[in-house]
Amino acid sequence: MKHFFALSLLATLAVSGNHAIAQANVTENQSTVVYVDAQLGSDGNSGAQSSPFKTIQAGVNKANAINQAGVGVKVMVNPGVYREFVNIGNYKVTNATFTLQAAVTGTAIIAGSDVLTGWSQAGAIYSRSWINQSLCSVPPGWPTNFAPIALHTEMFFVNGTPLTQVTSYGDLRPGTFYTNNSYAVVHIYPPTGTNMQTAVIEAATRPQTLIAVSRTNLVLRGLVFEHAANCINTSGVAINSSTNVLLDSLQAYWNNWGGIGVFSSNFVTVQNSVSSYNGGVGFQGTKDQNILFNFNESDYNNWRGAQAAFYDWGMGGTKLFQTHTGAIQNHFSYNNQAQGLWFDTDNKNITISNSTLSGNLLAALQIERNEGPLKLQGSSLCGSGSGINVLTSSNLTIQNNTFYNNGGTNKYQAEIYIAGQAGGKIINDWQTGQVYDLFTTGMVLSGNTFENAAAGQLVFGTYLSGNDWTNFATTLNSSNNIWYDPLATNSFKIVNGHVVALAGWQGAVQTDFSSAWQVPTTSPTAPCAAPAPSYADFAVSVDSGNYAMASGKAVATVRVNSFGYGQVALQTAGLPSGVTATLSQQSITSGAATLTLTSSSTAVAQKVPITLWATSGSRVHSVTFYVQVVPV
Repeated sequence: MKHFFALSLLATLAVSGNHAIAQANVTENQSTVVYVDAQLGSDGNSGAQSSPFKTIQAGVNKANAINQAGVGVKVMVNPGVYREFVNIGNYKVTNATFTLQAAVTGTAIIAGSDVLTGWSQAGAIYSRSWINQSLCSVPPGWPTNFAPIALHTEMFFVNGTPLTQVTSYGDLRPGTFYTNNSYAVVHIYPPTGTNMQTAVIEAATRPQTLIAVSRTNLVLRGLVFEHAANCINTSGVAINSSTNVLLDSLQAYWNNWGGIGVFSSNFVTVQNSVSSYNGGVGFQGTKDQNILFNFNESDYNNWRGAQAAFYDWGMGGTKLFQTHTGAIQNHFSYNNQAQGLWFDTDNKNITISNSTLSGNLLAALQIERNEGPLKLQGSSLCGSGSGINVLTSSNLTIQNNTFYNNGGTNKYQAEIYIAGQAGGKIINDWQTGQVYDLFTTGMVLSGNTFENAAAGQLVFGTYLSGNDWTNFATTLNSSNNIWYDPLATNSFKIVNGHVVALAGWQGAVQTDFSSAWQVPTTSPTAPCAAPAPSYADFAVSVDSGNYAMASGKAVATVRVNSFGYGQVALQTAGLPSGVTATLSQQSITSGAATLTLTSSSTAVAQKVPITLWATSGSRVHSVTFYVQVVPV
């Protein structure tokens, strides 16, 4: 799955488009080194190379004492699995650099899980005692109309393979587990063919793997972070209120929600890093300044949210909130069950360049509630729910990009979709307090290629009307674009739902007259293609978390995406009396099926959770959504 990168960080400025973006500038010339070795070390040792510590925390504690005396220090972590929480701590500001580094990149694993033994067997089910983990709280301001499975933190792995959580004993099947909090017991149904006498069973127990607070001149390099039992909208690795931070060649996998988060920090570089297969979001950040993301990848995230049909709030490949001055360069986000890359609220002075965002369930790129300026250039946005989804954001430049095969998902189905809050949206600049009354205005479209590839797609779409549409259309500056749909020339959905051809689009916006409707000269398929996954799997989704019956029916679109996997069987569970379910296809590899829920006169008016099961061999995924039943 991973791209492999080599990069040297020496300068204080990275040139991105026409902007100079400040970044970390860390001098690593430490001669003092503290060593850690999980196999050969002891926390009673000195930390010398011949006498290493056993735990990373012991090494960090000694290194902190050295660093706080104004001496640069490096903690070198030898290969091994370190089942601990590492607190780098809150210390006084120092110009001396502190580095925590794997001796060999990718071989020092900080795990939030422990190995569990002592299982008893009853048929195919294995059980043992388990410490109850309470449900997470819903973050303030978030919706509450999603299934509670998204608020769980339990994760179990058998020989490195994650099991799918179910919420009742009767739902157990190969590849799943169930935690019974009433009896403080966990039950697992291992994948078919598992030798449980020799299997390694890991359970996520710690909510974080590493935290750093108020640090200066900090480097983390080459480490792997996995299995944090972290709550919704939190990260397993958190860098808080820190300055001059370099995160280099890190990997974050299979954490319950976020992988790596940077919050309220300044002059930060994240490079050569991968944050994938996390339950919510790969990389996240809030209120950061002067931040550079360069050569990073975030794929296959939001499996936990997807269990509750929860795709569009605080999840996806990479989500940045209230970022002031930053650059995303050479970024890759593939096959996330949400957005690929998302800038949400009060982001300004941002450049996104040379990036590939492909195969994401919702928008490849979402730009939402931002005063700008923001610029997207030289990037490929492909095969996602929409190419770019712009919601109530101003001063956005979209230049020299390729948009291909986006849409056709029954929601925001276009290469470029303009949406947002009717009547505008008021936001505040978190630094200056300046108030912005935002509309989608001041957009520049130049030199892009917009190409559809399947029926049901649009090159442009919007639901704006009235003044919202007028504000957009009269301030748009568009030129030298290529637009194309091989199946329909009327592919621009403009104001009031009108679908028109290029000339109709040009007349509606009174710009873009230098653009053309033609087959692009260069095929976009190669740059759009995702690399082979490191973990063969499939995903299942529905197009909403909540449905209401009309005339006794509710219709859901089900999608299965296979990532190196085979045929998937679909079935529903939890149907109340008087309600039936019909699937247009009961077996699918990759593609869409229609699920029709029908009530009868004997049905009871109520809101009920329905679960859709997707099974292939011993691999199981589920998605739970709500249906408002209305009897016929």
